Amino acid sequence: MIISSLTQIETRARQNRKEVNILCVQPYDCSTIEALSSVKSWGDNYRLTLFGNRKEMLYCGEDEWFADADIFEGESEEENASKAIEMIPRMHSALLMKGLVNTAVFLKALLKSEIVRTSGRLISHVSCLEIPGFERLLFITDGTVNVAPDLKAKMCIVDNVARFVRSLGQKMPKIAIVGINERITPSNQDLLDGAVLSKMAERGEFGDCYVDGPMPLDTAIKKDAAQKKGILSPVGGEADILVCSNLESAANLIKGLVHLGNASTAGLLLGAGFPVVLTSRSDSKESKRISLAMAIINTLEAGEE
Repeated sequence: MIISSLTQIETRARQNRKEVNILCVQPYDCSTIEALSSVKSWGDNYRLTLFGNRKEMLYCGEDEWFADADIFEGESEEENASKAIEMIPRMHSALLMKGLVNTAVFLKALLKSEIVRTSGRLISHVSCLEIPGFERLLFITDGTVNVAPDLKAKMCIVDNVARFVRSLGQKMPKIAIVGINERITPSNQDLLDGAVLSKMAERGEFGDCYVDGPMPLDTAIKKDAAQKKGILSPVGGEADILVCSNLESAANLIKGLVHLGNASTAGLLLGAGFPVVLTSRSDSKESKRISLAMAIINTLEAGEE
């Protein structure tokens, strides 16, 4: 199934009738509150557990939006984040959302938690972009967490994103390992990593997906560019997922598509053992709502494995 719009993701999440527990740390900003309120309106099967100061939560909303939510008030950002993460294992079909809390504080609490340490997986971030004029959604990883991933980290990043996109219904996602060139240069580690990851995928180490690389951006997303360069794999010109060399290249690509290409975006942290919606205070309520929708789908798929 080709996923062509963020609306498709939201529509699928809206159809869910199973119980989902949403734990949010410090929903103090209006866009987070509006996103949570929208999802809560989808059905009584969505349960909210909120961590932070009750008065701060009322700043942008009325009492009704969290009338039946459970609220735990901590003394600090650290305490609120830690309490939320500690509660995750005790809840069925649970996901975590970052509200108005310092990202470094939130990630520190996440990375030191027992549930994350025992998951055995690397945490990585994926951004999902709907780009005007582009026929499908484009997933880009990792522009948030892993600064300069080595081959071992890239293996985990590929595995995380392949699992995630399959959970959205795309049975054989096409993953391009982005590099400056499609030809291998022994002195360039990024190009060597791309070749190794491609061979690993051929041998089934990432499950059902196509992986090819290294390949530059044009070869990954433009069929005519791939054909001219002799790239005949299923990925060439048809990539659903771009795995970038490092955080800087991924983050700048995402920002370029958003600010120059008018792309709409949503995102998720993967590999924690449960989905984590990691948002910025500048993200719109629509972006946060779609991010929650992605987390809901991922939560339910993980529960059925």
